[in-house]
Amino acid sequence: MSDDIILQVNNLSKCFKIYPNPWHRAREWLSLGNNTYHQPFWSLKDVSFTVRKGDFFGIIGENGAGKSTLLKIITGVLKPTSGSYQLNGKVLSLLELGTDFNPELSGRGNAIYSAELLGFPKGYVQERIKEIEDFSELGDFFDRPMKLYSSGMKTRLAFSLFAFLECDVLILDEVLAVGDIFFQQKCYARLEELIARQITIILVTHHLASVQQYCKEVIVLHHGEKIFQGESMKGIIKFHQLKMGLVNNVSPPVLQEKVEVPLETPDDFFWPADEVFIPVSFPQANYAQLISYAICNVKGEGCVNFLQGEQAYLCCEFKLKESIAVPIVAVFITNKFNVRVHVKTSFQHKISVPNQVNKGDYVRFCRSINLNIAPDEYVLGFGLATMNPNNYARLDELPQTEFNSHIQICDLYEKVGVFYVKSHYSNNHHSHFGLCNLPGKGQIQVITSSK
Repeated sequence: MSDDIILQVNNLSKCFKIYPNPWHRAREWLSLGNNTYHQPFWSLKDVSFTVRKGDFFGIIGENGAGKSTLLKIITGVLKPTSGSYQLNGKVLSLLELGTDFNPELSGRGNAIYSAELLGFPKGYVQERIKEIEDFSELGDFFDRPMKLYSSGMKTRLAFSLFAFLECDVLILDEVLAVGDIFFQQKCYARLEELIARQITIILVTHHLASVQQYCKEVIVLHHGEKIFQGESMKGIIKFHQLKMGLVNNVSPPVLQEKVEVPLETPDDFFWPADEVFIPVSFPQANYAQLISYAICNVKGEGCVNFLQGEQAYLCCEFKLKESIAVPIVAVFITNKFNVRVHVKTSFQHKISVPNQVNKGDYVRFCRSINLNIAPDEYVLGFGLATMNPNNYARLDELPQTEFNSHIQICDLYEKVGVFYVKSHYSNNHHSHFGLCNLPGKGQIQVITSSK
């Protein structure tokens, strides 16, 4: 195994024996294997992947996909049924630390006790105990018995502990969802420090924004099998398609027969001249091929350099490879840190759309936007999703969580074009610091001290 490879997983499989009741387990054992009374359940099937030193590697999948089983094998809690893995270096995971906690000991006592169980020498944690205590924000509870802790407090202590222990690999399993936003910001800031130190991090989570922000590569597990490995955004698309049944050639919700849809174009629809559009080719498209895009100024001229606050037009055209229900188009703007600076979809503009678009149809979308964002280089992307017409008709009534369960992502193209925003040389109302401009007014008042 190469020196820069820190984890090598080869055809890893795990089968559990499911017995109807404990007596069947005993009968099978007494038969010395001559009789079988169980049903095999394969939690993992021939999973292989490689993680290199300094990688921030993501593992995503629906509940029951096999993520926890994979983690338990990597950390030595379970033995695989077949296959092998090789880990170079010391591994720490929340699973280990949470298991080692003693409910009768205080947080301080557990920090010291857990570190010693993990092989760290005596006195090692004592040198870092103040940092761990401050980071955990447990206050007086740090010296109280663990049995008084909530599950969130235990996770805070666990993250705070292994964030200050030296290791080669950190495994994070949904740990970053704990605490308020201020504690989460501390956790992410600590991760940035670990990344800078080339610590390998394996993140298992349902929080896909974290995956997109940090993970350069992900695997997607489904029913114990690895169905995808590659760039994080492509993995997220695959995950969404899994949840919505858009894999294995299952189509999005559509009407059973092709229907003639009257497409109305507004009189003021902004659409640049053909020569302004830039053709693109993404052969991996599932349902809608992005064929061209344009970045224009207010005159309809192709442009990639704008001043802060200047208006731009972002246009795209899709060709449908399959018929889908209500089309929803999205525009993405990300910065060089892969932070989504702006995302907005056609339904948020209250655009009138048909209940179905058919295979071979073209869907055009144009978004005007005032670029009240920081001077920098930005990446432009587009996406197409769909929704059942009945759900689309009651969008205003749907809570955000329910909306997310109804929208179905067809294809995303997050790295299509690039444009630049420059600062104004004069202090006008568009000039600002920070990521984006938040319109409003400011006043200042001085109260002189009495002499």
